[in-house]
Amino acid sequence: MKLTLATGAAVVLALAACQPDYAYLPVTNATVVRGKVAASYPIPADMPHGDVRVASYGIVDVGPRHPKNPADELRALHLRFTIDNNGDRSWTFDTSQQRIALTGYGLSAPAWVSASGGAAAPVVQVPAMQTRTVDLFFPLPAALQRAKQLPAFDVVWRLEADGKMVAQRTPFERVIVAPPPDYYGPYDYGTDSWWGPPYWYNPAYGDEGFYGGVTVPRRFYGGRVDIHREPGGGEFMERGNSAPAQPHSR
Repeated sequence: MKLTLATGAAVVLALAACQPDYAYLPVTNATVVRGKVAASYPIPADMPHGDVRVASYGIVDVGPRHPKNPADELRALHLRFTIDNNGDRSWTFDTSQQRIALTGYGLSAPAWVSASGGAAAPVVQVPAMQTRTVDLFFPLPAALQRAKQLPAFDVVWRLEADGKMVAQRTPFERVIVAPPPDYYGPYDYGTDSWWGPPYWYNPAYGDEGFYGGVTVPRRFYGGRVDIHREPGGGEFMERGNSAPAQPHSR
């Protein structure tokens, strides 16, 4: 079921008299998957052997696990890639090469990444006839710490499939939703619907973040971090065993 932005917004925009919340919807290639709106791309486009779905889970809080101090928290944009490979060759998704673009701030690489199925970041392999879910977290500039301050962004992404590089740019726009979106409901993206440690910290982030810089203190990547939904949301369910977020050796 393909949607335009207007149609996609109608899916989630309610007129109930309650406190509104924000969500980000793809402007193009929008489709509904288990009640969620994502941009869907057949891969490869000329002879599909699977697809990639790109969704935003909005803004999250990131903080060092010890000590817990709200003053230490950063806010980041959470993106999810769901990659279904139905072909007979492995695909490659290099998380360090993915970007978001903000007007006036340029491009940024993700600072933290986690992946399902025991896949190891930064380069996530998607074997034939398997699916991988990859979550990426991009620290936001000081002036864009809340959804009401961030009206839109673009996701600039690439994937190597069947020996070819697939490159796309997916625009997202903010909409108001009521009641708030249920990020923790049973109809999330499949049974592997929760993000959690271990997180891989991108050691190149300091040079590949937004123009003007979003500093990530060393205490964030020298040990464990907690990531939960804004504002101050509940605890996440761990996808795997907790482990320190360590830079990947190059």
